[in-house]
Amino acid sequence: MRIKLLALLLALALGGCATSTAPPMAESTAGNTAVAIIGTPFLIVFKAATCVVTAAVAAPAAGILALGVDPYGEGFDYLGSGLAHNCGSPWVLSPTAG
Repeated sequence: MRIKLLALLLALALGGCATSTAPPMAESTAGNTAVAIIGTPFLIVFKAATCVVTAAVAAPAAGILALGVDPYGEGFDYLGSGLAHNCGSPWVLSPTAG
């Protein structure tokens, strides 16, 4: 009787160590994919609005820089990099984790 009980406890303990056949990130990847599909239209709307505002601010700033008033001494470089950052890719959310 004791041996059977010990065998049963050992079997239960070893069963708890078993892993499933699905990869551990399967649920997370499915969730990321769903968020990417649902979130992409919102990203496009917000990114387009941000791009328009950035261009509206950068245009007068470029005019001021053309007059020779450049407090940072960088010319148009920081305006161009700001526009590239706010208006450039990615325009689609990626479902990859990390």
